[in-house]
Amino acid sequence: MQQNMRHIFINRPTNLQRQCFGGAWLATRKARVLTRRALYVKAIGFDFGDDDGRSSRAAPTKRSSKINSLGTLAASLLVYGHVVKGAVGEAYLQALAVTQKYQASNKEILSAYARFYNLLLASGHDSWQDYILDQVLLGRDNAFARAAAQGTLDDDAAVLRAVAYDLDVLQELALPLPQVAELIADAAPIGGTYWLEAASSVSIKSKKKVAAAANTSASETPVAAIDPHSRSLYIGRPPMEAELAAWKAAISGKEAWSEAVQLLRQYYHLHGFGITSRNSTLRWTKGAFEEGADGSTAASLAPLPALEPQRATLDANTLRHCEGATAHHVLVAGPSGSGKSALLWDYTLAAGQDKGLRLVDVGSAEVGNILEAARGCGRYPRLRFILVADHVDLPMRGAADLMSGLAGSGPSGWPSNTLLYMGASSTSAISYDPVVSRFGLILTTTELSEQDFSDTLRRVAGEDAKLLSDDDVAYAAEWARKQTGILSVRSAVHYVRRARSG
Repeated sequence: MQQNMRHIFINRPTNLQRQCFGGAWLATRKARVLTRRALYVKAIGFDFGDDDGRSSRAAPTKRSSKINSLGTLAASLLVYGHVVKGAVGEAYLQALAVTQKYQASNKEILSAYARFYNLLLASGHDSWQDYILDQVLLGRDNAFARAAAQGTLDDDAAVLRAVAYDLDVLQELALPLPQVAELIADAAPIGGTYWLEAASSVSIKSKKKVAAAANTSASETPVAAIDPHSRSLYIGRPPMEAELAAWKAAISGKEAWSEAVQLLRQYYHLHGFGITSRNSTLRWTKGAFEEGADGSTAASLAPLPALEPQRATLDANTLRHCEGATAHHVLVAGPSGSGKSALLWDYTLAAGQDKGLRLVDVGSAEVGNILEAARGCGRYPRLRFILVADHVDLPMRGAADLMSGLAGSGPSGWPSNTLLYMGASSTSAISYDPVVSRFGLILTTTELSEQDFSDTLRRVAGEDAKLLSDDDVAYAAEWARKQTGILSVRSAVHYVRRARSG
């Protein structure tokens, strides 16, 4: 009988056998899984494979809660959400979030942090906190920053409470980079201490320079002397690097960043917001402002005697505009290379840069959109703009709207905070263009005489002028005539550059 029963049991289907064994079979199966040896390999300071549970960097529950709370805080931002919605901010949140992903691999976690690290490095900031503060001061796409810059923000506005909340949230999010790297290392211990040390700093400057810059900002902060209740009529020039660092230090120096609401409001009031707050030279492209060429070199161009009369007239007009007084649109005409661009760009920027002037390049592709560019400037009423359209062929085609705008009539009227400085091409027929009558000031440049060319050449040469003999000047004049047919400012500049390059 027992043999028959055994025979029946053995011939049962496999699944029925497992049912008969019940929990015993499952327990045996689990035991086999749990007793599998974890693969653990170490090479040149890096760990590869499975964690065998012996790692001292196992992520505790507190760190997991910390990371989850940071993501929630970022989502709660009311006014400054743009700070974490850019490429760097999104990469930061993603690097933290991936550590909480179920069964996220070491590769996935480290790759997410590497992306954040690279984006932060490319942004040019010395730390994650520095990036956050920079974005706060920039105020791009920020309604509070716009209202503060335009002077439409009331002292008891309800939004100030939301700004204070956001600043405290951003302070929580602005973890030191070593702490961020440690959170990542806890989730992916494969990197080891070598990786942790390397991932804890992102600056391209030496530690001494970073420390010196921080000390300078803290000790020479002009922000402390600013009266938060002072008001200026117009927005000033963009802050220099040291000034910007001082504003950041003034905010980060607060025990709670929410205490810096009035400082932040004052910054926008003095320097503006968005791209116009960081650049004196801009470019109008496809209906929006872009960062223009660096104007520091242009603004330092030495005065040229041949252009002094025109420059004096143009500077006076530019300064009147910067002060809010009546000023005129300007047309500059003359032969090619006679200094029109120097007047429109170099000297205009030199005259108005410290007064808060923003110079906007309207390229040849955008000349038909000059009125649109002017309206774009009109959206920043406390800034003073000058649109510069150089090398324009006159008469202009389809200039009816521009004429109406320059006349200030109708809904297409020209904004009062913007002037148009135009440079006519050497082939323009000025006398036949009705647009010319809309310019209140017309300046002309001419080819240089022998003496003017000599003076211009020596002025452009600067300290090297003492090396120029009369024979050198005569040779330069001969070279200029062969190149362009006339003696001009441009030919003098080109000759000096050619001589310096060897």
